[in-house]
Amino acid sequence: MHHYLVPQQQEGPGKNLEYHVITDAIEDAEDWFVDAKERMLDVNNWKRFMRAISPDLTLTDKHGRIMNRSAHRGDHIRIDLPGPGTREMNAYDWVVIEAIEYDDYPDDSRETFALKIRTAIDPDDGMNKRVANDTTGTLVIERRGKTLSASYHGRDELIDKEIEGTNGANYVWLGITDEQWSSLLKGLIE
Repeated sequence: MHHYLVPQQQEGPGKNLEYHVITDAIEDAEDWFVDAKERMLDVNNWKRFMRAISPDLTLTDKHGRIMNRSAHRGDHIRIDLPGPGTREMNAYDWVVIEAIEYDDYPDDSRETFALKIRTAIDPDDGMNKRVANDTTGTLVIERRGKTLSASYHGRDELIDKEIEGTNGANYVWLGITDEQWSSLLKGLIE
């Protein structure tokens, strides 16, 4: 699935993960699409869709204050990696929500909803200021007739590490593995 918010790959490995379901009727797909949009904007609950031990994802405003609402453009997501000592040392990774876009194509019986994130520095500009690289991730939900798809497109990811998964290498970006991204996609649309 191609979406205009997904930039061209420049360097490093690119990532394209996708999951889809086919509903019984277009009306069902339309209802599921609405629910999927709400789940995508509910960043504070993404973790419940990810498998195994995953990072805590917390929605904050542009100043790093925790928000208990739907995501907005310009908000940040604080990523708290699992493991000893990270919370005490404020060892967070950060991304900024660069864009949120909804598009409707009624002539094609198709609609899309996308959320694009980019690596960022700590918005509080505290001791843990981290230099951001130009990595982006774009989550896209698309309804085409009775088919509902969710995809994740990572661009210019500087891989934190590689771990051995059941199907070979499982790359980790910002503490989130390919398997966790895939399970998030499934959770968004089911």
